[in-house]
Amino acid sequence: MLAGLFLAALEATAVATAMPTAVADLGGMSRYSWAFSAYLLTSTTLLPLAGRLADLYGRRTIYVGSMGVFLVGSALCGLAQNFDQLILFRAIQGMGAAGVMPVSNTIIADIYTLEERARVQGLFSAVWALASLIGPAVGGIVTDLFSWRYIFYFTIPFGLLSAIMLTSFLREPEVRRKYNLDIAGTALLTGAIALLLVAILEGSVVWGWSSPWTITLMIASVIMAAAFIRHESMVDEPILPLDLFRNRIIVVSSLGSIVIGTLLFTLTAYVPMFVQGVLGGTASQAGAPLIAMSIGWPIASTTAGHFMIRIGYRPLIIVGGTLSLAGGLLLVLASHGTSMPLLLAAMTIFGMGMGFAGTPYLVAVQNAVPWNRRGVTTSVSQFSRTIGGAIAVAAFGVLLNARLQAHLNQTVDANVVLSPEVRSTMQPETLAAIAEALGTGLTAVFVACVALACVGFVVNFYFPSGAAQSHVHRETPVEV
Repeated sequence: MLAGLFLAALEATAVATAMPTAVADLGGMSRYSWAFSAYLLTSTTLLPLAGRLADLYGRRTIYVGSMGVFLVGSALCGLAQNFDQLILFRAIQGMGAAGVMPVSNTIIADIYTLEERARVQGLFSAVWALASLIGPAVGGIVTDLFSWRYIFYFTIPFGLLSAIMLTSFLREPEVRRKYNLDIAGTALLTGAIALLLVAILEGSVVWGWSSPWTITLMIASVIMAAAFIRHESMVDEPILPLDLFRNRIIVVSSLGSIVIGTLLFTLTAYVPMFVQGVLGGTASQAGAPLIAMSIGWPIASTTAGHFMIRIGYRPLIIVGGTLSLAGGLLLVLASHGTSMPLLLAAMTIFGMGMGFAGTPYLVAVQNAVPWNRRGVTTSVSQFSRTIGGAIAVAAFGVLLNARLQAHLNQTVDANVVLSPEVRSTMQPETLAAIAEALGTGLTAVFVACVALACVGFVVNFYFPSGAAQSHVHRETPVEV
């Protein structure tokens, strides 16, 4: 599990560091967010299915199969010859990711008790921190010295190691039983999210908001979402059991996870672009803010794991929400003053906020349900995080493009500021104008993050109070 966690941290940080350079190489600034949204689309919509299958057919089978798909997608990303191919291969990579991280978290919940998980959290956080520190540095150095393509190959050895070790050492009871897969539910959920993302991304750049295509896709997305909810309430074995949301812990944790995912994926996608395009940094320098966030997150996560049993979930979650809001405000100040030290401080605080809230959210929902629903419940938590990120990255990409169009001539390509080689050949006045326009657009994105952090701050106060043990699921005695 530690090897898989190392892989996930490398993928998140190294790829994000290299992506601005990939865009400069392949073109496609207006579709930049698709490289992240395609990954998030498939990883989000398949999460509930992966969680359900892990409950029914065992954790090991689903984990190893998902890891194989992830690694194939990674290899294909490194071979992409144009931006459309990169988007497609990122979607394949996301299909595998849907079964890697949630099943990893489920296995951890299986082999450790609540008290043990609180203690070993420091170990997992330390490995995440190590990989997150290495990821941006390696991503930047490899991109600067060789090519962004090698970043996608870098994670393959760790994925293979994780799958081999899990196959060799994990022993679990036979849990396979007859089950009717909810294919219709999966299709409806995938369709609803896919149509929404296409309407947001293409409607803002290609068709226009008033276009019949945009309006039709929006309406179709709403209809499919309503059909999905109705379908899930009627089938005997739904992919996403709606009765889980009768539990207040799961409802609040899901809402909070949406906010965390929104902030996490938005900052991962757009802060490196700010450093490289606005501050004029290299790919190596673009990874520095992600390193700062990766330092803050495990420190806070380890601290939360240490105090979770003593003081309960709620105080830690509220502290996390407060720090996330403070980090957002500091990020806006940093973007206005183009201050790298302030930007690093903001990302560190952001990371601490998400670490303080994220760990209690996950542990709380895992302990709120019986063992045979732990896989799907863990995937619900992960689903909430990634759906927030998928929609936010797409929506904020729209906001960024709108700001760029308002401040730049239509013939000006903003991709040029992402390439150090091209920047060196440009007139200083032209370069400054493009960088200023990009900075204005990204600052608007950061302001939107602050608004969402405010929402998360309020949501956290609705989490039930009390000791962690008081929220553990207990079977209802059967009267004889």
